[in-house]
Amino acid sequence: MEDLRPEEFATEAPKVGEAAPAPPKPVAIARPVHHLSAMEKAVGVLRAILPIAQKFLPLLDGQVGTVVSNLIGPQNSPRQVANALLPLHDGLAQLEKQQIELRSQLAGQNAALRQIEEQIEAVRKQVEETAVEQQELARILSKMRRRVNLFAIAGLVLLTAVVTLNIVLLVHIRRVLP
Repeated sequence: MEDLRPEEFATEAPKVGEAAPAPPKPVAIARPVHHLSAMEKAVGVLRAILPIAQKFLPLLDGQVGTVVSNLIGPQNSPRQVANALLPLHDGLAQLEKQQIELRSQLAGQNAALRQIEEQIEAVRKQVEETAVEQQELARILSKMRRRVNLFAIAGLVLLTAVVTLNIVLLVHIRRVLP
């Protein structure tokens, strides 16, 4: 790389026996002369004329009274405009604060909704599991009912057989023992 510093600023190590070099002299910085182009000049003139032209624009709509009141009326200074905008800025700040609060409330509500959805999902799964268990219990109960019915029928058949045998024996004993 090239050394972009002037020679007087270049640092060299002093030789033995020589005195240290004198401090560098300050160099004045030359500022470039900026000439305005025709376009920049025209824009500058437009900036100066624009507030006045703005007051005459209602003439295009035929509103002479508005133009006269614009020319005669008081001119608002930037300080007056800033003072007039203070309530708007305060209102905007309050709206931003309310928006932040609403966003935090919305985030909280979204979190609560997610928890409720998770709870509902857990309840739904539990209900499904309970329904499956109830179906299994109903199937088992149906099998048990069939077995009990079969056992009851078998018991009735045996009871009928025993009663019939007792009657037959009783009749036979009465015949044999007069």
